[in-house]
Amino acid sequence: MSEVSAEQQQNDPLDEAKVIDFLQQNPEVLMAYPDIFSSLAIPHQTGVAISLVERQLKLLREENQSLKSKITELVGIARENEELNQRFHRMALELMHADQLHDVLAMVQDQVQTFFYTDFVCFRFLPGVSDPGQILDGLLLDSNSGVVASVTPWIDSRRPVCGQQDDKINQALFGAEVRIGSSALIPLYHAGNLGLLCLGSVSADRFGRTMGTIFLQQLGELVSNRLKNLIKAL
Repeated sequence: MSEVSAEQQQNDPLDEAKVIDFLQQNPEVLMAYPDIFSSLAIPHQTGVAISLVERQLKLLREENQSLKSKITELVGIARENEELNQRFHRMALELMHADQLHDVLAMVQDQVQTFFYTDFVCFRFLPGVSDPGQILDGLLLDSNSGVVASVTPWIDSRRPVCGQQDDKINQALFGAEVRIGSSALIPLYHAGNLGLLCLGSVSADRFGRTMGTIFLQQLGELVSNRLKNLIKAL
């Protein structure tokens, strides 16, 4: 067999398509020659050449870090939901043992403010809602303010309303001296409409219109159920 000179090899380079085809048919070749494999380089997006192995490792690290971040986020959400479930359980037990209206109102305000890390919590009831001890007199909405017409459809919907409200509604619900950035307004009802459990925050981002409301809705159902034998609606 005649030998091919270096000059002939240089003048007759291997066709790229043949090289690619050969590597596709024999992928183990590069693994059999680690020195050649590790010396391969491809252009990086920044223009700096790095070895193929380094590039692959870099991509794998980035994917791994992205997965770790997602898992950490999911674990955090799961822990937060578990904590909320435990708090709801404790609140339900305490509500079962509170038989006075003022105790129920005070306990709910205190615990909800802690549970949901919010700045303000208050009750507002529709005109006509009453209780034997007249405890609700200072918590009734003004029938002449026009706010009742705004909030009644929210109570009718039986779904919490989250987001930013105009100053007139915020002042009627939380007081003129309080600055509210965002709020969660939870309907209270049983045989008829009772009013709202109002959560307010100075932050405009705390209660967004697209936030999940399942816990807020369950809270409204829990409190409404406890109030139904303590107050009377028209």
